Amino acid sequence: MADIFDEINEELKQDRMAALWQRYGKYLIAVVVAIVAGVSLSQGYSYYTTQRDARAADAFFQAILADDVTSSLETAAPELNEGYALLAEFRSAAALAQDGKAAEAEQRYLALAERTDAEQIYRDLALLLSVMHAPQTADAADLQARLEPLASASSSLQGLALEQMVALDLQRGDSAAAIEKLNRLVALTDIPTSLRQRAAQILNVVSEGQ
Repeated sequence: MADIFDEINEELKQDRMAALWQRYGKYLIAVVVAIVAGVSLSQGYSYYTTQRDARAADAFFQAILADDVTSSLETAAPELNEGYALLAEFRSAAALAQDGKAAEAEQRYLALAERTDAEQIYRDLALLLSVMHAPQTADAADLQARLEPLASASSSLQGLALEQMVALDLQRGDSAAAIEKLNRLVALTDIPTSLRQRAAQILNVVSEGQ
């Protein structure tokens, strides 16, 4: 008798499973398909981005090794992703400076410094480079005003900004202002040793000339 009840229970279970599958099976299949599709899309996108980044890197390095770097980078622009596109703009500005086109290089760097979609460190670096590559005819006071925010803020570029301001002071013949900034520079604790030593040497020379 027990065997009969077991068989009946088993048949009822099978009937319920069949009914459940008939009712919900299509939804289960849809969920499985969605999961598989999601994994496939994720893997496909990962492969795509890896390949895209590789193409961007190749295009960038091919361009900077060309004879005409600026034109080559402009041609390569469609192949570059966001990171390499930013590097390309910096490299184009540097190429202009190397070619003696200081005014154009300065404007390129200033444009980079104004980009709101770039991280602050890159914008600050562009601002510093705009001063370093400015034409000889640029107004020293204007350049110092441009550097003042970098020289006043505690950042990895503070020491370099102060050093550039010292050079501008000496260019204007303002030894007192240069000494004041050199003392600030030497007192910084989070700058490279080479920069601090260079500042100390310049400070000694300028102080002796007072």
